[in-house]
Amino acid sequence: MDDLLLKGLDFAARINAATRKAGGAAAFARQHGLKPQAVRDAVALKVIGDDVAKALGLIKVLRYPVLAQANRLATGWEIQENLNSFIRTCGSQRAAAPEFGISEQHLSNILNGVRGFAPVLARLGYGPPVVRFSLAKVAA
Repeated sequence: MDDLLLKGLDFAARINAATRKAGGAAAFARQHGLKPQAVRDAVALKVIGDDVAKALGLIKVLRYPVLAQANRLATGWEIQENLNSFIRTCGSQRAAAPEFGISEQHLSNILNGVRGFAPVLARLGYGPPVVRFSLAKVAA
């Protein structure tokens, strides 16, 4: 089903080991063509840039906690599918939008990927997104 997802502490262990092996954050940054401040921010878990995660062989992904099921995280695809089902149940986007407290255009923008899922998450039974890390797939 879903690949192994690493939490922030797992990321911290990997970045700390990698920077220690490289001889520090600046050395790690030079080895991977990154800005030293970006690496220092990642080590401090302030801001973890996609480029720093990639240097560790990881990809940042968003997952959404399922409120009714402890420790279960849903993908964006699942949110999209549940949103589409909800709209079908309501009969139309026009009828579904007020259920979320948003305009029909806003709902359309969510469905088309122009806006994020935030306004619909709670009504669909999901919590705010959390960042996890997946091992990067190497192209064959």
